[in-house]
Amino acid sequence: MRGNKSGLYFGSVEFSGVGGYREKMLSELLESGISVRNVRMSEVGITGEVSPFDYFRVASAARKNGVEIRAGKRRGLYFMLSKYRTRAGLYVGLLVFIMSLSVWQTRVRDISITGDVSKTQVMEILESCGIREGAAVAGLQVSMAEHRIMLEVDNCSWVDVSCEGFRVNVQIKKGTEPPEIESDQPRNIVAARPAMIVSQTVRNGASVVGTGSGVNTGDLLVSGVFPDGGGHILTVRADAEMIGEWEESTEFFVPYSEIINVPDGAKKTFKYLIYRDDVYPLFIGRAFAENSVYSEETSPLKIFGAETPFFIRTGTFTAYTQKTLQRSPEAAAAELTKQRETYEANFYDKYDIISYEEKFFPEDDGVRLIVDYVLQGDIARPVDIEFDNTEIPLPEGSESQPES
Repeated sequence: MRGNKSGLYFGSVEFSGVGGYREKMLSELLESGISVRNVRMSEVGITGEVSPFDYFRVASAARKNGVEIRAGKRRGLYFMLSKYRTRAGLYVGLLVFIMSLSVWQTRVRDISITGDVSKTQVMEILESCGIREGAAVAGLQVSMAEHRIMLEVDNCSWVDVSCEGFRVNVQIKKGTEPPEIESDQPRNIVAARPAMIVSQTVRNGASVVGTGSGVNTGDLLVSGVFPDGGGHILTVRADAEMIGEWEESTEFFVPYSEIINVPDGAKKTFKYLIYRDDVYPLFIGRAFAENSVYSEETSPLKIFGAETPFFIRTGTFTAYTQKTLQRSPEAAAAELTKQRETYEANFYDKYDIISYEEKFFPEDDGVRLIVDYVLQGDIARPVDIEFDNTEIPLPEGSESQPES
């Protein structure tokens, strides 16, 4: 049986009663709006559970109806705090903490920007409107900032600037980017790099090189201008895949002795109080440390062993320290192999590595590696044709129809 739930969040008191008019007592409690939980009626007595604020009214109703009542288990925040009611310092500290939160709420402590936009550009616009960290929350020119962002951010379709507590939230949505319209401008295909042509697939235009021939950067591979065999000149947008093969050498070096930065130095910690989506910094200044690596962890806030709806986030900056790393020749060679594999993943991901040859050269201070590669890849580079009043040149020997 439930009435008004006020007070039950702070704790509860179990009670039991015998004799008297127990049903009448219970009816009076419910009519008074008192919440009674877990009620059990038996031939000899009644048991239930009420908030600590309502227990004295339950006792009064029991006396009035001749019921002998006794309090049982007590649990909840109310009784936990009652144990420390004589510790004035605890409550003074809590009051100071609450006052500090109130003061922090009057100044901007954080600016959150969401959307596929340049955060640097948006921050500059906010700064020009007086919205910055440390600015007074009262009187922020959010409407001006919204208008400026709509005008200055490309393709901005919707913006909302709002202030919640000490945080300024900026939400930006951009419109649908217009689709790229395929140009019908005639073009040629030229070589992007020196190579030997090993295969070609011409979808539009006339090829002017044969398989097995060598080309240099900028050489014409597929022409977008050619005769149709009937006395006319065709201009098309050349399209082709031209697979070339070339050789390339890359050099790597690993020293035997190297100074490296290791994150095992002094630590600086910064704590935040978190309640739902709000984050309150528990420090003054900026959470930052140079030459450091950052990590963080979040844990629930407990008061006297009981969990609260608050969380504590601890951010830690660990400073780098310099250490000397010594390598053996074998370790240096292994590190060179890692460098080669990383290089291939970053720079040759669009090419096929046909073969490679490694040459290790031990030196006084380290090991040098030279790798000779044989690579294959598409070397086609489209170039638009710019016409003027002069005669359109034709590629040498171009007499056939374009391949399709």
